[in-house]
Amino acid sequence: MGDRGRRPRRAGAGLAETLGQARELAQENRFFDAADNPLRQARLNLRLRREGAIVTLTCKRKIADPAAGLHRHDEWEKQVDPDLWSLDPAELAPRLPLPEPVRTALAGAPLRLLGGFANHRLEWRDGSDLLCLDRTDFRARIDHELEIETLDAPAAQKKWAALLAGWGVDWSDQPVTKFARWMGSFVAAS
Repeated sequence: MGDRGRRPRRAGAGLAETLGQARELAQENRFFDAADNPLRQARLNLRLRREGAIVTLTCKRKIADPAAGLHRHDEWEKQVDPDLWSLDPAELAPRLPLPEPVRTALAGAPLRLLGGFANHRLEWRDGSDLLCLDRTDFRARIDHELEIETLDAPAAQKKWAALLAGWGVDWSDQPVTKFARWMGSFVAAS
């Protein structure tokens, strides 16, 4: 195993030393759109995520192209009935609490399953910031990513860049979201 495999372990060890024990999650993610991809055209995505018995609907709308790895988007999230996970995608839309921009983009069209991926996530809280060290299985490859959900991106980036460097973890901005990386690997494999 090269240095690439050690970096996530060093980051996880540094985060645990700084913030304490992580919350560990196994996540399954499924993405949906309609036949002519109206959600993608509207810069939206629709995801169901399962963590154990909990299923969460997340809708995201891209509001700015990433600058220096900072992704800005509107996000709607709601826990939903776990039985929805097993439904035929064509039956999902009427049963989901979709935000208005998603309903408008779909215009009544039935959903279709695009596919999905699995994450192994370690989560920490630092004040109002959420830090997620993800190991994502795209089937074609495994990605590692430290995702930071914050209200003050420049301050968080400065703080965590310095700490990562101190732990010997090389890092770089990620200009592409997990969803976009998955779509790229999905299209490349098709």
